[in-house]
Amino acid sequence: MNRGFFPILIFLMTLSLIGIILIQRSWINKNESNFERQFVLSVSAAISEVSSQIKERELLDYLSAYQKMIDSIGTPRYSELTEVFEYIDRSPDADVSYFIQQGIIEDDYNISLQTFDSLSNDSAPILDYRRIKSLTIIDESFEREKENMSSTERLQRIERMSSMDKARYETIFMDFADTKPIQMRINNLELELLLRQEFLLREIRIPFEFRVFEGNQATVVGSENYLSTLNERQFKTPLFIRDDEPHRYELRIAFPNLDRFIEESVYNTLLLSLLFTLIILGVFAASLFQILKQKKISEIKSDFINNMTHEFKTPIATIHLALDALNNKGVLKDSKKFTGYLEMIRDENKRLHTHVENVLQISQLEKRELDLEKQNIDPHLTIQSALDHVRLIIQNRGGQLIQQFSKDPVQLFISSVHMTNVWVNLLDNAIKYSNEELVVEIETNVDEKGFTVKIKDKGIGMTAAVRKRIFDKFYRESSGNIHNVKGHGLGLAYVKQIIKMHSGTISVSSAPNLGSTFTVFLPF
Repeated sequence: MNRGFFPILIFLMTLSLIGIILIQRSWINKNESNFERQFVLSVSAAISEVSSQIKERELLDYLSAYQKMIDSIGTPRYSELTEVFEYIDRSPDADVSYFIQQGIIEDDYNISLQTFDSLSNDSAPILDYRRIKSLTIIDESFEREKENMSSTERLQRIERMSSMDKARYETIFMDFADTKPIQMRINNLELELLLRQEFLLREIRIPFEFRVFEGNQATVVGSENYLSTLNERQFKTPLFIRDDEPHRYELRIAFPNLDRFIEESVYNTLLLSLLFTLIILGVFAASLFQILKQKKISEIKSDFINNMTHEFKTPIATIHLALDALNNKGVLKDSKKFTGYLEMIRDENKRLHTHVENVLQISQLEKRELDLEKQNIDPHLTIQSALDHVRLIIQNRGGQLIQQFSKDPVQLFISSVHMTNVWVNLLDNAIKYSNEELVVEIETNVDEKGFTVKIKDKGIGMTAAVRKRIFDKFYRESSGNIHNVKGHGLGLAYVKQIIKMHSGTISVSSAPNLGSTFTVFLPF
């Protein structure tokens, strides 16, 4: 991956994630705002309907009382028939004529207003209206029948004019009602039931408080806890509306938990949005982690290839030079030089073989194809075999090897070959990272739990960050194309895996310029 492209990719992914979160938040806010607007409209419609129902109920109560009174009084003081219209209709198919007449009968009653309102002592005429409809059927010529009306057939129907009654007496009844206190016109139970009914019809299921006001003064009609909601949002509608004058009473509604109710309306949406946002964040974090990991692995592999190339290049070049020297006749005649060059070729070939073997072993370990071939042996034998591999190197560098082996007998079920390789890698690491003062100390200990080996050096040591990654595959403290430290970062990874396959543990303690100590524990 292009190094310049990687930051751009991270930036675009971050920008997209932030954009998605902001869009989700904006959508939730808009949804909440729309729900609040719809709620306000529903509440306004509900309380307006309640106001109309209260007014209609009161008027019907008065009309019902009036009708019963009229029916019980009997004959009016006088009646007057006012003819509205009449007309004649003739059938073209038959010698029949229809004489239709409509009119209004006005009955005058002298009734005390106390009948409707106990607060009034006045008396006034009360008028009752009825509609009369008559139909006269004339089966001969209209002119003849006009002279002899006894032959006409009359159909007559009288009905009360309820609509006219209502329009006629509404103002009178409202005047009567206005003289009464509000608690005699409406009660808490009726008002609460009407409000609850209208709210339920509009899917409003939330506690509410209400109170009827006269101007800015609260009346006795209302819920007990309304005064505690004065700081809440108020919904208002006039009561007992009259066309001829301003309204006197006003119904006010408050919802104590309105904000919470609106928030809960989008609660499920908010939860889903939060869940999906968290999933997106998780996927983003995982993707970013994997990208960074792959980037690091790519760098490590590139570093490994560079170092492996160098490790292979040196012995190959040495072998090539030795072979060229062997073609020299002077060298062929000098047995000492000839043997020296052969030893050089053998050593460099062995070195190449070791590199290849380490790579193959790591590959086999990852595929779980490595056969350990364990047997019961003394682990000190594998340590001695490893010391034989490095002893000459230590001596050539003028170093010191200190051995402190436990005298207690010990037998472990281990792989001789691979455990030898473990000690060789650890000893080689101690030599590799030592400075001019090369001192390697190896110590063993046996207890009831198992076998412990400590390999110490007085080398350059390592930081805490390095200690955390020292057993990672391909990791080396020196990276890139700098070859001041030989190796390819596979040795310690191989060591940890082999020890793990023996159910053991390995740990390291180190500090810069104070050396390092590797501790291996193998249980019985």
